[in-house]
Amino acid sequence: MRASAITAADGSIRVSYDEVSQVCMTPSLYGLLQYLLLFPEETVKRHTCYFLGYAVPRTVSDHLPAVHVDARQTASPLAPSRWLHKLWLRISKDWRWPFLRHAQIYALDLGFVGPLIGSRDYSLLSDGPRCMSQNMQQESVEYQRQMRKHRTLTGRLETLLYGPVATHTYGNNPQCKRFYMTEENESPVYGGRPVVVRSLQEMWNGASEGTWALVKRVFNLDEEDLSLLRSRRVIFLTQPLMLDCGLTEEENAELLRRLVAPYGEADIVFKVHPRDRFDYRRHFPHAAVYDKSVNMQLLVLLGASVQRAVTICSTAINSFPESVQADWYGPQVHSKIVQAYGTNIRPMREYNQI
Repeated sequence: MRASAITAADGSIRVSYDEVSQVCMTPSLYGLLQYLLLFPEETVKRHTCYFLGYAVPRTVSDHLPAVHVDARQTASPLAPSRWLHKLWLRISKDWRWPFLRHAQIYALDLGFVGPLIGSRDYSLLSDGPRCMSQNMQQESVEYQRQMRKHRTLTGRLETLLYGPVATHTYGNNPQCKRFYMTEENESPVYGGRPVVVRSLQEMWNGASEGTWALVKRVFNLDEEDLSLLRSRRVIFLTQPLMLDCGLTEEENAELLRRLVAPYGEADIVFKVHPRDRFDYRRHFPHAAVYDKSVNMQLLVLLGASVQRAVTICSTAINSFPESVQADWYGPQVHSKIVQAYGTNIRPMREYNQI
């Protein structure tokens, strides 16, 4: 028998399929946070179904009426399980979740999301403060990757099986009708389409107490989280360099030891990226490690405070006020990082180039 409602795994929220008017699809914690703050409490709790996965763990999705999509998209692009899983999503979506035929779709269109969107129109959620300026300039690594893939046999086959969104992400397709950003961005991909810019701070300030409580519960936040971050002088914002850039564990460890040395390991707290699987506790036993799956931007909104923020090239460094010193190494610290991310990434705030 086909389901007629979706219930949060923790039992806190139940939404009837008949009452779903909006859908939030995102493999990113940032896109999820943006959506929760973008719409009224009633909409996000009573009229939205969520499709989450990849960098959104079950510890987060279990608090929402969500379909947690298996993270097979992390496998090799040519792995049969990845192709079959996406094809099954595309074929079965309208039968399993009939509201997908009519509900408004708000999506970060990466990974498993493309097959779920299918041929429907949608609005793009953000993947970070500068996601379009960073990824969708003509000289950007991601933009060039899309252009190359579009001309390959694999790209054409994926477009045929899953639709244009599968190979033209970040709204770079005719189905994306509107862009929701949290900061001003520039990109030729916009092409004159509407762009709505509302900062996380603005949305947080305008949200209800019920929304604040929901966000804290979804991301499993309490005062101990802020206390840990305040316990050290320097916060190091990590990135999934082994996954995204192909660094080995030893290459990652050697690079980080060199970057951390000037600050002193005992003064560092590592804020671990949700997709970063490097073992910081083993390699840096004297540092503090914060590895809960939560956006740095949200922690800053809640009052997380440090003297200095350090990163290779995480745009989360833009979350901190100007009173916090920002040290930026840049992708050039390793050739594999340059190959994966390019060199056109810069903070939007004052920073020290290290």
